Amino acid sequence: MLDVLEPDSEQGRVYRALTMRGRSDHQTIAHYTGLPEETVTDVLCTLAGLDLVHQVGGEPARWEAAPPDRVLTLALSEEENRRARLWQAGAELDRLYHQARATSGPLRYVEPIEHPETLIMLTTRLQEQAREQVRWLDRPPYYSKPHHFRSQEETQTRRMAAGIRYRTLYSQAVYADRELFSTMTRMAGRGERVRVLPELPVKLTIGDSTSALLVPEPDNAGLEGALLVRPSGLLQALIGVFETLWTLGIPVTEVGGAQSLPEQDRAILTLMSAGATDETIARRLDMSRRTVVRRIASLLDRLGATTRFQAGVQAAKRGLL
Repeated sequence: MLDVLEPDSEQGRVYRALTMRGRSDHQTIAHYTGLPEETVTDVLCTLAGLDLVHQVGGEPARWEAAPPDRVLTLALSEEENRRARLWQAGAELDRLYHQARATSGPLRYVEPIEHPETLIMLTTRLQEQAREQVRWLDRPPYYSKPHHFRSQEETQTRRMAAGIRYRTLYSQAVYADRELFSTMTRMAGRGERVRVLPELPVKLTIGDSTSALLVPEPDNAGLEGALLVRPSGLLQALIGVFETLWTLGIPVTEVGGAQSLPEQDRAILTLMSAGATDETIARRLDMSRRTVVRRIASLLDRLGATTRFQAGVQAAKRGLL
């Protein structure tokens, strides 16, 4: 299947010829591509079996290409199935590996992670193996390179499309990082549930109730001391920590009732409730500080609040955040 997307492959050359020239017989295609007529005939039969070209009659028989978006859809579906098979095989190998090396004692459910690249690989694997949800405590400092962030966004988007629920609790520092703030906004728009707290104690990623990746001291030790935690009392404790912090977070994801508040005011309220300063709000929303102050005063009056915290509580109760 993927060969048809390769411009130098036989399938790719035949399909592209039909796409560019329209309906053609095999002789015309052979002349255009430089391939032998027998090869063109075989390729056309293969592509017809994949429903990527259709015979439309005539003498000699003429062929027509299916729309390119169908080709891409089928190719992506095949690639997704291939990925799923690989992760399934990897999961089984991982199970056998740890089963063979399991030892007695209280630390058999905790495995140290020696290298940052290993942590990144395990983060991807945790998401690929999740069947219901991924829970995340996301805070600085960040050690990943730009291509790691792009890869993570791609993985998360694909897994959410497959029905996996993501809940992410960000540190307030997200508002000071323009790129991270943009990413948070994009992922919330794609269905991620997002909340913000002023401070988070650790970096933590939880896949279902089966595994977690913990960075205990990101400020002092960086990624050193990162741990893979398997099903155990410790894992249940980490899940409890996440759920407690989640109830304290300020919602960012759009929910019902938000339509009653203008988009810009809702953005101001979200930032304000998370503790962002007037200057930060103005910078993030490309507004003047004077305008921000005026809009905040109006929001406080509308919500019957005298402090920013009260405004956040009232907005959350009314479904405006």
